[in-house]
Amino acid sequence: MKKIFSAFCLVLFATMFASCSTKPMAPVEWKYEEAAIKLYVNADPEVNLYDNMAHALHVCSYQLRDPNAFNQLAETPDGISDLLQCRLFDGGVANAKVLSRLGIQPGKVLTFTLDRAEGAKYLAVVAGYQVLEKDRTARLFDIPVVVENVKTGWFSSKKVQKPGLLEIELWLGPQQIDRAFVVKEEKED
Repeated sequence: MKKIFSAFCLVLFATMFASCSTKPMAPVEWKYEEAAIKLYVNADPEVNLYDNMAHALHVCSYQLRDPNAFNQLAETPDGISDLLQCRLFDGGVANAKVLSRLGIQPGKVLTFTLDRAEGAKYLAVVAGYQVLEKDRTARLFDIPVVVENVKTGWFSSKKVQKPGLLEIELWLGPQQIDRAFVVKEEKED
């Protein structure tokens, strides 16, 4: 009798466990979102130093669906020069923007708030220093994905993936982008 009861409990437990299993999450929908990207820009007092003088620095931001064409262009000085035109150079570009019409001035600390373009999964930044080398002038960031619990009923919820907010700190030095990093990533619920 104990064996039958143990088998019954095992089957009951397995059935309950299987009914509570999680379903795979739906893929992320990369929708437009206002104010979803923040760039904190710190320009060194000697930014873009040339002939012992600081100069305003031309900086472009790109929101990308696919980073491949950007990465290819960023490999050569001519490609970087093309990227500094701040234009939609490929179908993988969702948005291109000049950060400041007059350039980033020496010693300035600025904040740029950008709307995330529909389909954008990456943010790239290119700075127009005198020496156009990828490691000195270009950075690429993934737009984070966050997971939220959404109520679906009185006692139930499901997990949903969505694009998160992206905050980047960008330190522009005399000869190159000195530092560039994600300031904050949203945490999973």
